[in-house]
Amino acid sequence: MTAENTADTTSAAKTPSVPRPSGAVPKPGPRPKPSPPKPAVPRQASAGAKPGPAKPGPPKPGATKPGPDLSASPTPRVALIPAGADDVFDVADDAVDALLEAGTEPGAILVLTTGGPHPWQQHEETFGAAQYWRQYDEGKDVFYASLPASRPLRRAAVVVVVNGFAEGADAGRILTSALTAGASVTVCGDVEQVRALTGVA
Repeated sequence: MTAENTADTTSAAKTPSVPRPSGAVPKPGPRPKPSPPKPAVPRQASAGAKPGPAKPGPPKPGATKPGPDLSASPTPRVALIPAGADDVFDVADDAVDALLEAGTEPGAILVLTTGGPHPWQQHEETFGAAQYWRQYDEGKDVFYASLPASRPLRRAAVVVVVNGFAEGADAGRILTSALTAGASVTVCGDVEQVRALTGVA
């Protein structure tokens, strides 16, 4: 073996052969541009939302259908309890006690008199007008007032004491206003007189 052959053999042993990939080698190209941001997904179309009809939006002008008049109060339930002039307050107090025993909150009860004030109203008014009306506004206890009142009065349960009428008073209007002062109205007094003035059966 010659020296030239020995050098070639040594060089070949030191340099390992690297296999070339078959086919054409791809050249690096330009980087892909970032895609534009996607629009925000509405809440109704999100993955967590349940499929179903979309909630109705605000009504378009002119497309609103007339609905029931919610400002009109429903017809109250009226109960008539016979009572004479000498025991009408006692009968009314028993009606209040019956409401309380049935679970009605004290602040939901209003006692209205058509003639002179109830004795309890007289007691409350001794503390002054401001304190008297504050009791009504706070709505924590049974409130006693005489008709016609100086301001609109309304509570869920109303007990009306028909203990006469002031001279020249419009009895029919007073009683009618009392019958619309609550969802449940108990009238204590002369039943025939109440029916004649209001038309209540």
